[in-house]
Amino acid sequence: MLKYSGLMILRLGSRNFLRNYSATGATIFKNTTETSGTVTDKNAEESAFPSKEGSGLLAAAFASLNEVEVDNRKPSPKSFKQSKTQQIDGQISKANDINSLLLVAENPIVSRRHALKMVSILSEWSSANKVNLADFEKDPRFLKLCRILARTPASQAMSSLTMAEDLSTVLGITGDDEAARLIANLSLSQMIKVMKALQQKGRRSTPLLRALSFNITKQSEQLDLKKSADLLFSMASLNFPDPLLLDRICSDTIDCLPSNEDKPAVINSIIVSLGLLKHRHEAVLTALSEWLQSHRHICRVGDIASAVVTFATLDFIPPQADSIIEAASRLKEEEMAKASSWLDLVYALLILERVEQHHLVSTLQPDFIDKLLSSGEIPIPSRRKLMSIDAYVGLKFPSNKIRLAEDISVGVPIMHTKEKVLYVQSIMDTFKSLVSAETFLRRDCQTGMGFLYDAEFAVDSKCHPVPLDKVDKRNDVHRIAVLGLDYHDMSRGTAHPLGTIRLYEHLLTLKGYKVLKIPYTEFNPKDKLVTRVQYIESRLKELVRQSRS
Repeated sequence: MLKYSGLMILRLGSRNFLRNYSATGATIFKNTTETSGTVTDKNAEESAFPSKEGSGLLAAAFASLNEVEVDNRKPSPKSFKQSKTQQIDGQISKANDINSLLLVAENPIVSRRHALKMVSILSEWSSANKVNLADFEKDPRFLKLCRILARTPASQAMSSLTMAEDLSTVLGITGDDEAARLIANLSLSQMIKVMKALQQKGRRSTPLLRALSFNITKQSEQLDLKKSADLLFSMASLNFPDPLLLDRICSDTIDCLPSNEDKPAVINSIIVSLGLLKHRHEAVLTALSEWLQSHRHICRVGDIASAVVTFATLDFIPPQADSIIEAASRLKEEEMAKASSWLDLVYALLILERVEQHHLVSTLQPDFIDKLLSSGEIPIPSRRKLMSIDAYVGLKFPSNKIRLAEDISVGVPIMHTKEKVLYVQSIMDTFKSLVSAETFLRRDCQTGMGFLYDAEFAVDSKCHPVPLDKVDKRNDVHRIAVLGLDYHDMSRGTAHPLGTIRLYEHLLTLKGYKVLKIPYTEFNPKDKLVTRVQYIESRLKELVRQSRS
């Protein structure tokens, strides 16, 4: 037993302590510091060593425990790096001017975290007017930090980082959360540059965009037309329609319009972006249309066409805008830059009910379809527009022989989004209290006109349901088409059905339907069933009453 314990102690190597074993029967040794170097223990003295060899090994082992262990190992690369990192952190914290801070950037192991921390400090100093941006934006050490944050090779970074680069560009390429924290320290121009950088990179960073919109909105400096156009275009491209920022841009645009005498391009950009954002700010749309009318002599064809497309998208014709629409209706296909632009204009005139037959027929010609196909497959939205135009021609001008080729409408998906499916389902659940049997109600009705409507049913003059198979046999029947309008069917700013809804209603009316529109602003799926039923009943009675009158 004692010999085994001695061998086990030898395996412990040069450790300067001996573990105590608390198990029953374990022999316990106590290390002493006597000058003789011998080790005594009460239990050991009562036991006899089996051999001199075992005794010598045990004594040598105990003697080695008294030796001071000297660690000659070199520090690991990881611990060395951690030490250097901590050293750099300390240098950054102690820096109190530009030179002492950028001196840290000369260290070859400066990390992205260090670079971001130094840029943050420079930003705070700049915001507090402790330093000027011009004092360091051209410094090679600052450009090195830019390259680290950009995560690009040095050769590419040096070619892309010019003297015009500033702090906003750095923030546009840093981590989202860290950059959002620094946005408040930027000037208005720098924040707009960040927004443009995000748009160019296609980065829809919600934290960063929210920080930008919040800080731009609260700026006291007025947004000129160029800044407003840049912001609107970036917001439209990133699909970030922040309502407060949109209202701020529209307000400043109205104030700045009178000072613009010779720049129609910036006006066109603002109008197009408002249409893409589906933002119906009637005051700014009116002001923009008045500017176009008073500056017709410098406006281009595309400027007029873009304004009409935006008016149609938002279903809003500003007062005294008839001359603009009239000018657009006189345009010809060859004047437009692209075939798709001509299709968009004709579709807009159709929505506004200012279209002429020759406009419509021109888009159905085989030659025009070939022009659309020359740039690739016709996009689904364009094919749906063609289907609506063709349906209108068939209903309004039945003698016209030029119609859309059948293959254009083949395979065009016409369906609702998941959100709208849920909204429509709540409407249909409400209808069960009004129209119980399936013979009275048809759902998800495909029109073949580029859209679908949510339900169809019929009622008599007293709003009593009529079976659909008996509609043609009675004269006092009103055929009702239901259109549920969710968030995406309505404009922003002022909630109003979009121009496409107006066109759908017009087409259904031409087919003999009365259209019951149920917008999300009036119908709440979370309301009690009785409240929802009463709403639909009142709308239905109003629709029938208007039809009779």
